[in-house]
Amino acid sequence: MANYTLAPDGDDYDVLIEGDLNNSDTEQCPQYDANVLLAQLVPQLYTTVFLVGLLDNSLAVLILVKYKRLQYVENIYLLNLGVSNLCFLLTLPFWAHAASHGGILGHPMCTILVTMSSVGLHGEAFFNALLTLQSYLVLFHGRKFASAAKKVSCGIIVSVLAWGTGVLVTLPELLFHSSHAGTQQYRCFLSRPHFLPGEGSSWELSLTLKANLVVLLLPLLVLIVCFALFMRMRKTQRSRDRKCDLVKLVSAIMVVFLLMWGPYNITLFLSTFKKSFSLSDCRSSYNVDRSVQVTRVIASIHCCVNPLLYVLLDEEFRKHLCRLCRRCGDTPPRPPVGPAHDTPWEEREHSTHM
Repeated sequence: MANYTLAPDGDDYDVLIEGDLNNSDTEQCPQYDANVLLAQLVPQLYTTVFLVGLLDNSLAVLILVKYKRLQYVENIYLLNLGVSNLCFLLTLPFWAHAASHGGILGHPMCTILVTMSSVGLHGEAFFNALLTLQSYLVLFHGRKFASAAKKVSCGIIVSVLAWGTGVLVTLPELLFHSSHAGTQQYRCFLSRPHFLPGEGSSWELSLTLKANLVVLLLPLLVLIVCFALFMRMRKTQRSRDRKCDLVKLVSAIMVVFLLMWGPYNITLFLSTFKKSFSLSDCRSSYNVDRSVQVTRVIASIHCCVNPLLYVLLDEEFRKHLCRLCRRCGDTPPRPPVGPAHDTPWEEREHSTHM
């Protein structure tokens, strides 16, 4: 009888070890808490980016409309690029407010903000690609391309098509994002509409592939092809520096766009396909999830960078900006000396100005 009573004690001891091991496994794999960075950094950073970006992008749009008068296709694309930045910028105060309150968003606001951000981002990618193509076409074909490049109607039609494509590409975000109640709060989540087949995770994979294709691969491919043609042309014939001004400016805009949005799209791709890249272990998953959020915050700063590039690389933009500042200071502008500022592209050997 004494031996019999020892058996249950042994069984209890074995079960206790099993339970401890399971508990230790679950405690060793914590998930990344995005609310920590959101609450500490995002409200102040997004508010600053919004104020700076609203000022410099508004000035850029005003200079394009008031002084350049949208006489050429490249100026139309630059204007649409500024509008895309403003579209993305307008969402930042709401994201900052949501971050300071734990990421809480109602359903209509969630849908509107996600849609506006996506339309602005995709629009920027499209117009960067169009602006790059336009600048290289003017440089390569010279006066043969001048007649088509001068047609404002052509630029307007292409711009409308680009915005329409951006809206169509954004439809998945409009359909898949909604707010769900959790712990008596509403947060912005990715979900699958009831009328679409498949699991939610499969649609999340599709959205990640779409984002990488449109925002990263398309602009990168356009830049590589145009740059390769440019280097080939430089070897075969000498080109004056003034003819390369637009190419330099547009290339800088595209490179900065890719450098700031590229890391986010790459980390998002790795996060979505963790199992395929053997990143599903605890430590790797934690680091990848953290990298996605950090790179997203950094990429969001890009919407206020383009006008700064105009000031640094475009002498004509600086002249118009000084002219605008003098008018705002109630100082009568000096009469222009020499050739007019708005000399057509083709008459300047297709030199680049805003």
